[in-house]
Amino acid sequence: MPAMANNLSRGCEVLRQEFSLVADEPMARHTSFKVGGAADLFAAPSSREELIRMVTLARELGVPVSPMGCGTNLLVRDNGIRGLVLSMKKINGKPTLTRISGAESLVTSSSGVILSALARFAMDHGLDGFGFAAGIPGTVGGAVMMNAGTNLGTISESLVSLEILTRDGSVMTVDRRELGFAHRELSFNGIGPGVLVLAANFLLVPGDKESMQANWLAHIEQRQASQPGSGASAGCFFKNPDNGRPAGLLIDQAGLKGRRCGNAMVSEAHGNFIVNLGGATAGEILTLKQMVEKEVKKQFNVDLKPEVKIEGE
Repeated sequence: MPAMANNLSRGCEVLRQEFSLVADEPMARHTSFKVGGAADLFAAPSSREELIRMVTLARELGVPVSPMGCGTNLLVRDNGIRGLVLSMKKINGKPTLTRISGAESLVTSSSGVILSALARFAMDHGLDGFGFAAGIPGTVGGAVMMNAGTNLGTISESLVSLEILTRDGSVMTVDRRELGFAHRELSFNGIGPGVLVLAANFLLVPGDKESMQANWLAHIEQRQASQPGSGASAGCFFKNPDNGRPAGLLIDQAGLKGRRCGNAMVSEAHGNFIVNLGGATAGEILTLKQMVEKEVKKQFNVDLKPEVKIEGE
């Protein structure tokens, strides 16, 4: 076994024993696509303190750390993920509300809180700003990292700051103005790679509770009517191009709805969904992804880019 692989194996064993971690955990159990090989180690720490100790030791041992939320926007390749997969879903303390001057309120949420639960918390307190989140799955941390949103808005619009864990183990607060947001992207300018989001602060304004709840239900119904009713998926697979037609429309007009590779299929209900019909492999999904990209490029000269996060080997 090569020296690097030996070192990784030793580091993983130290981590496994120190924190009683699960080894060789199939990632198909933890992603909405229901595919993916095994992670060397899998952990879902139940406190920030445990998370920080785990990440600090992993980095001291040279073990790669791959954070994830609920796995609703993640495709893991068939040979799995080397190192430690770190689920943030248990870092989910109840959101807090601070009334500040004027009509605005500050809402603080841990990264593992489900986005829709945070939106309901805000609505219950008569606060507007999360209407865009209706029907979006996943955690607050995952939503921040991909700047989740719809045509109603994005999470970055109400975000004021993040509490993060840096690669060197420091916990720090980063102001919104220091972050770089783009379509389904977040960059930590000047901080470097390996950042984990611990919590997020949002500035919200009052709204009419009944109207917000009615709009929320209407948007949920609209999304359900336009999206696949069966088959495992990770939501919209491709980012919408910066200009022009949405990715789903391009795929539809390219005649790709229903196109299959093994048990992976472009949804017949929505062109921007790739669904696992049952028993698909990550390789089949990735092959179908390439087929879609090639055909859209050929017909419309548009380069589609994945919105789904692809990890592993």
